[in-house]
Amino acid sequence: RVKRAMSLVDGQDWDAMEFAAREESWQSSRRSHLTCLSCGEPAFFRAESNDRRPSFGARHNSNCTVVARAPWSVFKYLQ
Repeated sequence: RVKRAMSLVDGQDWDAMEFAAREESWQSSRRSHLTCLSCGEPAFFRAESNDRRPSFGARHNSNCTVVARAPWSVFKYLQ
């Protein structure tokens, strides 16, 4: 899950919680115009549900830093 995405409508970087707080008509006008901040691939908004917070998703390209694993990430599992 991604917490931020770019709206091509207003050129603004949006936090998922802020996006979710806006009225439905406002969200609808931007939902099909969202992109990943890192790779620029099309993104989408996931509304809040019973067991999850609002978030953005995307089909990131292979070079996207949002989904790339840092070489040191294995250490978090060793602690």
